[in-house]
Amino acid sequence: MKTESNPDNRQTATAIPRQFCLELIAAIGKLKGRLHEKFEQSHPDHGHLIRQAVSEAEELAWKTPFPHLFLPDFAEVRLAEIVAAREPAYARAA
Repeated sequence: MKTESNPDNRQTATAIPRQFCLELIAAIGKLKGRLHEKFEQSHPDHGHLIRQAVSEAEELAWKTPFPHLFLPDFAEVRLAEIVAAREPAYARAA
């Protein structure tokens, strides 16, 4: 019994993961935008710190199997670390 090779099946099989990856990248981009907005409300005038925190959190999140789930928590923790490190020592002691 000889089976025929169908190039359309291979194309479809690779198109699905590719489409998923594109959608995931787009969703992460939207999520990053929402995180920027959220953090900008709680930390006005710290845009550069927010960008740094979200960028570092995204890098770490992509190392997990579910980056879109871990990114918000990683970003929140990283922003808190960066802000705390920049506060004067006397402000933390109070």
